[in-house]
Amino acid sequence: MSFPPNNVTSMPLGNMAAAQAVSRAASAVADNSNIFCRRCGFNGCDVKFANCGCSVHVRCINICRSPPLTQCPYCFTQGGSFALYPMSFVEMDKARQNAATQKSTKRSKKRKEPGTGYDDKDDADCRTGRWTAEEMNYCDKLIEVFKDGDLPIADGVKLNDFLATMLKSKQSRLTKKMKNANLSGKIFKRTNGYIVDSDQCKEFAETEDAFLRSLSDAQEQASVRFHMQKEWREIFSSFCVSLGYSLDADAWLSSVEEMEKRESLAKDAARMARRKMMMGIALNQDVQNPDQGVFIERSATGDAVGPYDNFSLDHDEFLSLLTDKPFAAGANVKGRPGQTAGERHYWHYSSPFLGKVISHIQRHGCPFEHVDVWVPSFVPDSEASEGSGINNNSTCRLCFAGSATADVQVPIDGVGPAQVLSQDEQFNLLSFGDYSQKFSFNVGCGLPGRVYENGVPAWEQSVQNAPHQHFERCGGAIQWGIRTVVGIPVPSPNVGRIVVVVYSRHDRNKDQELVGKLYDEFKKVRILFRSDLLHHNARSFEEKIYLLLTQTLAFLSL
Repeated sequence: MSFPPNNVTSMPLGNMAAAQAVSRAASAVADNSNIFCRRCGFNGCDVKFANCGCSVHVRCINICRSPPLTQCPYCFTQGGSFALYPMSFVEMDKARQNAATQKSTKRSKKRKEPGTGYDDKDDADCRTGRWTAEEMNYCDKLIEVFKDGDLPIADGVKLNDFLATMLKSKQSRLTKKMKNANLSGKIFKRTNGYIVDSDQCKEFAETEDAFLRSLSDAQEQASVRFHMQKEWREIFSSFCVSLGYSLDADAWLSSVEEMEKRESLAKDAARMARRKMMMGIALNQDVQNPDQGVFIERSATGDAVGPYDNFSLDHDEFLSLLTDKPFAAGANVKGRPGQTAGERHYWHYSSPFLGKVISHIQRHGCPFEHVDVWVPSFVPDSEASEGSGINNNSTCRLCFAGSATADVQVPIDGVGPAQVLSQDEQFNLLSFGDYSQKFSFNVGCGLPGRVYENGVPAWEQSVQNAPHQHFERCGGAIQWGIRTVVGIPVPSPNVGRIVVVVYSRHDRNKDQELVGKLYDEFKKVRILFRSDLLHHNARSFEEKIYLLLTQTLAFLSL
């Protein structure tokens, strides 16, 4: 059964409390833990008959093979319309809150918390570990009713697929435990479509409840219970569709959408926490032995997991509106049939210039997935020489002026159409862009400084293994998988010269002809850079907004 797409939008922090209150209220309404099945007597019912209110599990319901259902099969009230209960988040929310309370009382806030619970992992991850006696009993009961055809499942489903789905377990874990069971060879053939005997209904429910109670971790127990209820209701909805029954699933679909939103937010939170940790590790490694003339923003290195972003999500969203978002309509992309103009691209503090650069890279199949720009900025003599070990007359520093990440990549061997970057791959490149903005370089220092000084392109491979003197950001290259870096000097009518650096996650062979083509293309794009606003201390939101506005207006006036 297909569900509506998940549209998750960011909201101001001031509205988060109200949204959470609405979510809690919705969860409370959806809670059906106190509603008991008319047949087995256990709670957690899946289906409710509209006219009489009788509630049952999907495995307990007896519906005719041919619609319509004219009366309730339990109290015989006329009218057989029924609806799926929405998913309840009450147990999961309570378990998560209790776990958070225990962590806050037992652990110091400054220590890194271990990754446990629903929020820290992908909900699609399968369960691992040893089999308990309760889980084996429940698995045997599932196999029994599957073989008897006493489940509301469409014909043709394989036993190994059914068990892996219900138990949230890898099939290899199943086959290892039941080596001679031939799970993939057993196909479902419906007979009754439900558990006929009431005592067997009760026995099945008792076995399921014992399995869930055997899970010692409250969050895991709530997560597995939630998952199993979701799977049973999805199975039943597909079953009703196959028979032609009309099923009221509006509340159910709304809860599914809420579940998808929660999963998306949990994944985003986990990614942000991982990026924060990885950035701290990378910067701590880089600051151990910095090259002369390489400056690293101290606020990010004081704590291994310190803050890494100068803007809130709302600021980032507003900045993205000021950028030119090119549309790679002509790109031949493997795995992506088409691209719409409204599809979001992965630009970070980007300008129209960066938009043109990344568009050219994708349109012409250049073997790079990330780009950033470094521009000269004049700083006071005392700051320029602080910790650099060079003369005090150096006042020009190369500062980070933005980055952009592609959504496709050229295959490693360079053969075939471009391939779509996964979300994790794009996220890693975006994280590398966040990390790079912590750096600035005196002229002649670091890759941007060397390229700026001598005006000669530099193509570096295997930078993750390079010493700091060779590639000053090797800590980030290790953390986010950067392998190839190419620095290209580009003439600018306003500041004389800027440096465009392109990156790849793969080792790309040197291609001087390609470098020449990129140089010719980049210098065609005339964009005004206000270097005085790129002072390394000019980090305020208003200054960056003004900078982007002036760049955009200058670009549009050309």
